[in-house]
Amino acid sequence: MTNFAYKPDGGTQIDLGKYAPGIESEIAGRWGRHVIPGQQGSLKEDLGDGDLKSSFTLQFVGKNKADYSSVMAAMTKTRRGELLHPRRGTRKTIIDRFRERVRYTEMGEATIVDVFVEDSVIGQADSFTSGPSAFAQQAMMQADTADRQNAALKMTIFARPNLKARALYVAASAMVSAATSATRAYAAAAQQAFTLGLYDPIVQGQLLGLPPLVRTATAGLQAVGPAADIQETVLALEVMLFVSTQLDVAIRAAQPIPIESEISRSPGQSIYAFVQQHYGRSGKSPADMRALVGLILRLNRQIRTPLLIPFGQVVVRPTA
Repeated sequence: MTNFAYKPDGGTQIDLGKYAPGIESEIAGRWGRHVIPGQQGSLKEDLGDGDLKSSFTLQFVGKNKADYSSVMAAMTKTRRGELLHPRRGTRKTIIDRFRERVRYTEMGEATIVDVFVEDSVIGQADSFTSGPSAFAQQAMMQADTADRQNAALKMTIFARPNLKARALYVAASAMVSAATSATRAYAAAAQQAFTLGLYDPIVQGQLLGLPPLVRTATAGLQAVGPAADIQETVLALEVMLFVSTQLDVAIRAAQPIPIESEISRSPGQSIYAFVQQHYGRSGKSPADMRALVGLILRLNRQIRTPLLIPFGQVVVRPTA
């Protein structure tokens, strides 16, 4: 699974995991030191964390040797971009410097490139691999991988003088695109819903629609050619679906337990008054309050008349 990549601003994404065995990162603290005359030591004042700095080594040897020119040309042309960190999620970064070495090995020349990057903006939140944000990013990344494998399959199929296989590929390609587009839409909606605390049945319904799309795309690919040709594309689709389900699991695990509240005003109150009563001091925007109304109604199918919820009825609502 691709979880280590760099995307230059305005360029295409580069899968660094193919060339780098790992990544090292450090984030130093910033401390204000106040020295008091006549006193030993100094008073330390916490000024927050410094920049996240990372370094990794790209190895161009063997079958990857030919990729040196294209990869380095893209990374040196634009030194500002996004680094998909395997532990901290997507980071807006700059490439501070490169250091290259050429080694003569039994397999021929090997080019070793040390790359040093650091964050380029302030206030970037970490998205650790176990969190919903990281799974959302991985789902989108895997959708991109499936599209790339699908494009590579096109080159293979269209290199052969088989018009039937080409026609079958065109149909299967549309199915693959439908599955990857739906995955991106779900990942984006799920991440936004989780951020707002509104992960509701509508977003979950998007996830339930992904397996049929992947099955349809897989069946279409199987009609195109032998397993050796379609294996990479099918595998990318399967991993994409798996990561999407893991995103759902991560969001459910991170969500607080819903609250059951009883309508205590006689003869009842509207859904809008109910939301205002429980969330009026939360600082939510009017749009968020309207979204809460929709979420509560979807969570409580028993509410038949939103304008007057009867006294004593129990309503399930999110904590915040």
